Amino acid sequence: MKVTETTMRSGISFALTVTILLNCLGCFGSSRRAGTEGVSAVGLTPSEWASLSKPGPSHKLLESFAGDWDVKVTFWSDPKAKGESSAGRSKISWILGERFLQENFQGKIAGENYIGLGLIGYDNGSRNFKTVWADSLNTALTTSVGKYDPEQNSLQLESQVYDPLVSGVKTVYSRIKITSPDSYTFSMLDRSPEGREFKSLEMQYTRVR
Repeated sequence: MKVTETTMRSGISFALTVTILLNCLGCFGSSRRAGTEGVSAVGLTPSEWASLSKPGPSHKLLESFAGDWDVKVTFWSDPKAKGESSAGRSKISWILGERFLQENFQGKIAGENYIGLGLIGYDNGSRNFKTVWADSLNTALTTSVGKYDPEQNSLQLESQVYDPLVSGVKTVYSRIKITSPDSYTFSMLDRSPEGREFKSLEMQYTRVR
């Protein structure tokens, strides 16, 4: 069969449509089709398909993080180390139609200039909160996934990261705890090469506006 320009355009259009629909499986779907692992798209009606890409109620939970913040950063290099504190500033704003929050952070950690870029959102398909973080002090791209704990008013997150000190992948736990409408704390638990768990990072956010 001769591949014409029209055929190629139709194929590209179909591929884009499929890609968008597959990506929408991670968005808001019908609760009556929600499975234990997430939302199923089998047999969705046209109106349900239309709602897949829209932010849902869980995105509203993230609203309190939007704004400008003063940040106190405390870093521990190992379980026995004394915490080193510094100051930073963070701007967190909605992007992509209030589907994700983007954080732009500038400050210092352990005396080094530190620039961080983060994304946080809620995946309506898997029904998990997810984050992505990149910064100027390493080449790793860290992704986390977790749930909201209403009793603790916090997001409990888990990451799989590669640790050169142990030449392998390890699990790192972090928590974002909302302490008031104008403050919250991000903390991270790490594990030493000897296997001892300790708090390696704490960032206390206080709203500027």
